[in-house]
Amino acid sequence: MKETKPNILSATLELFNQSGFVNVRLQHIADEANVSIGNLAYHFATKKDLLLNVYKDLVRKQSELLNELNIVPLFENLDRHWDNVFTIQSEYAFFYLDTLEIIRYDGAIASEYRKHIQWEKDQFQRLIQFNISRGALLEMEEESLTGMANLLWLMENSWLQRTTISGLDHLDVDDFKKHMWQGLYPYFSHIGRQEYDQLIKNKSIPL
Repeated sequence: MKETKPNILSATLELFNQSGFVNVRLQHIADEANVSIGNLAYHFATKKDLLLNVYKDLVRKQSELLNELNIVPLFENLDRHWDNVFTIQSEYAFFYLDTLEIIRYDGAIASEYRKHIQWEKDQFQRLIQFNISRGALLEMEEESLTGMANLLWLMENSWLQRTTISGLDHLDVDDFKKHMWQGLYPYFSHIGRQEYDQLIKNKSIPL
């Protein structure tokens, strides 16, 4: 038998993804986890408690990926990173789809999320600087570098919502990766284009 807390959190995530955060009540979660409301409340007193625990798991996974990427952010590692980002976005789809509702619902999460956004943008800026320094991306002014980091963050975090609004009935990792690479492509140097073409040749990146 599954341990109660992980079982409840698993049920919570599944229902948030299926129905959207705002449409899920504690009774739905208790039913899905096959526990009583009293048992659920013993572990998680409110829906906010459940949301916070799920959110913490998401942020931990996001942070691990970016920390790992920034050790050596070569193009091949960046491509692998976006494979993993797609997996996380699929696993926690509700957060990317319901972000505005969630930060309106919980001020603590809103505050933490805004800090995390800035941290992610800082990591993207380091990634860009590294690839400029090794000659894979074109030189750019500081303002353009910051703007590029902001753009990459926006493209990565808004993709799922944009795709869903467009009415596509399934998520495709190749579409996501092409979307992300298109944001960087105009800034490739000759070296960067060679590396990118090699990734395509190796079928890491779809045409």
